[in-house]
Amino acid sequence: MKERLNAYRRACLKAVEYQLGFQLPDGGYIWEGYVKDAYYKQPLSWQLNGHSGEALRLLNWVRKNKLLQNDGQLKDYNGDLYKHSWFFQGAHLLGQFDLSYPVMSFLLSQQAPCGGLPHFVGDKVIRSLSTAWTGISVLYFGNIDAAKKIAQCSISMLEQQPREDRFYFQMTRDGKLVTEKEDPEAQFIDATKPRQCYWEAGFPMLFMCKMYQATGDKSYLDFAKRFFEFYLRFYKDNFSYWGSGKGALAAATYYMLTGDEKAKEKACEFCDFVVKTQLPDGSFHYEDTPDELLYHVDHAACFSVWVRGVLNVLESLEKINLV
Repeated sequence: MKERLNAYRRACLKAVEYQLGFQLPDGGYIWEGYVKDAYYKQPLSWQLNGHSGEALRLLNWVRKNKLLQNDGQLKDYNGDLYKHSWFFQGAHLLGQFDLSYPVMSFLLSQQAPCGGLPHFVGDKVIRSLSTAWTGISVLYFGNIDAAKKIAQCSISMLEQQPREDRFYFQMTRDGKLVTEKEDPEAQFIDATKPRQCYWEAGFPMLFMCKMYQATGDKSYLDFAKRFFEFYLRFYKDNFSYWGSGKGALAAATYYMLTGDEKAKEKACEFCDFVVKTQLPDGSFHYEDTPDELLYHVDHAACFSVWVRGVLNVLESLEKINLV
């Protein structure tokens, strides 16, 4: 296990070093020809891996360029709540409250009557991805009442699932699960097929674990178990795909809370996948994603968060001397 954990650490550091190679002299993270919201994961990724100074330079660049608008939205984020939640966590954990507080105000303003959050402002449905990730952000903010309402939405989504081989991940704003009965184009994870959007089930499992930690209410841990059991029914690449990182950190957190060895095994399966597929320069490319710099950087940012999270859990529990 010692060598395994050291490999995880090296992969994280290489992924962050790769990202840092594109930070501009003024601290910014936008390149000509690329989307202008490409920096939303970097503050969290960098600080978790020992580069808080660079993360703060990036946040100072946001200030200098007045990218945070009066309504708490970031310019060019196009109302994407998922991206705003990433940015919030990075800024908030660095204590940059002049940035994180307005963003949280914006996020909470978008909460639907059912407690969930849409992916984009104006969407007619809420989505598991944006609901659970925002819920975790709300926990960091310390608003337990709002977090409980969001958690109830995630729980309702799980309890309304009509099939064991599909995980539907959208709901109407009043809380009804969207299946083909409501929309012929209803979105779901197909457990019979590979390369699915596994994060839609991984995020709420992680959220349930965090809710248990925040409240001590064991029912949240029970729901984390149910999400994990549902996740295990997905295709065999469910922990060895580029979209598996959220589930891996959820599994590691569940292992920390329960001692479930299966969860530990699955968390390590994803980290092994990252180590195996990382390119020499620290980046990542997969055949089902465009071979473009934006995607290489995004994978590096994302994986450095999930693998670092798993690594932190395992290092805290493994009785070994680490290099």
